[in-house]
Amino acid sequence: MKKLLGTIAIGLSAFTLLSGTSCHIDKKIASAEISKGYTRSIAEKGTISDDFKTKMTNFSFSFFQNTITKDEKNDLVSPLSAALCLGLINNGARGNTRAQIETMFDMTTEELNASLYAYTSNLYSSDDCKVSLANSVWFRENALTVHPDFLQANADWYEAQAYASPFDASTVKDINNWCYNHTTGKIKKIINEIPPLAMMYLINALDFDAKWQTKYENSDVKNGVFHNYNTSEKDVKMLYSNEYTYLLDDNAVGFSKAYKGGKYSFVALLPDEGVDIYDYANSLTGEEWTRLWSEQKERNTKGERRDVYVRMPEFTYDMEISLNETLQAMGVTDMFSPDVADFSGIDETTPLYCDIVKQKTMIQHDRNGTKAAAITLGGMKCMSAAPAEPLYIVLDRPFLYAIMDEATKLPLFLGVVTNL
Repeated sequence: MKKLLGTIAIGLSAFTLLSGTSCHIDKKIASAEISKGYTRSIAEKGTISDDFKTKMTNFSFSFFQNTITKDEKNDLVSPLSAALCLGLINNGARGNTRAQIETMFDMTTEELNASLYAYTSNLYSSDDCKVSLANSVWFRENALTVHPDFLQANADWYEAQAYASPFDASTVKDINNWCYNHTTGKIKKIINEIPPLAMMYLINALDFDAKWQTKYENSDVKNGVFHNYNTSEKDVKMLYSNEYTYLLDDNAVGFSKAYKGGKYSFVALLPDEGVDIYDYANSLTGEEWTRLWSEQKERNTKGERRDVYVRMPEFTYDMEISLNETLQAMGVTDMFSPDVADFSGIDETTPLYCDIVKQKTMIQHDRNGTKAAAITLGGMKCMSAAPAEPLYIVLDRPFLYAIMDEATKLPLFLGVVTNL
């Protein structure tokens, strides 16, 4: 499932590390942006309710568990990027296609839109702890009659840029440049080509770049060994620190380390000896995650402070994954079926279905902090008509022929073949 399937994806995530420069310059987008006609038109800002937090946590862990496989490779997904991409898609879905997405999130479309808007609008960001999000809708010009309400809803709740584009090589370049620009160069490419039946892409970009609250000194970085799942060993650089926020459950112990500003933290959970990491990952639920933090808060209230001496490795990797099977396992099936998908909220005259949803992610985690990015991309295709019965023409008897001017449809020559 982790192998990239196809070349179209929604909202989704290639990630490549920025090569040795701290200066990021945006790349040019040549496609016609029509977003100015679809700026935010409503005053409602939504709320971040406890109910929303519970449902998003449940979605996040279900999403994570449906993406990881026991292949001994590093995993990384962004539930938030996926949720925002699916939010864009959902605004064009109707009937059972929309109902399945709402059931997966356990929220109505209205609740999902408003809650995600409130959540993302309130994400903390600063020079030392940057978090940025961007959304876009790309559609084949002169091929789709995109419903204005669809574009307006995605402008109202997701501030999505909208582009009408020829869907040729220039569009491939523009989409990849857009991903590059909105991940400060961490993701350089998300598509290689655009298939003939591709009609629309819906994309979310998430960029994270944060420094540690407490800086690592040179003396805090030491050589160490990491024991791989396959029992091999790897020499690594270990980061030594003293932390105070710890998490405990029946099968693991963990800690939390703050980034600058204190609004985000790196959290690690280490399963006990003899507990398989895949078994543990699949045992975590939204409720269990909430309980871990509730118990930590209770310990703080009681003044049960403990020193936690931490060693963690520096690491860097990226990942790309098709989310089709993940979403289908979570109950979202209709949108992938040409026979039953209902995206009449996008275009009432052109039957569309979702060809693929994919995500690309990357992380660079070291003594300076953490850089991470995600692109979730969903691709819409039009449903091709069934081929007509083949027509056979065999010139095995006398026939007429012409040499014709295509511009005027007038014959330059006319002839008949009767004998050869």
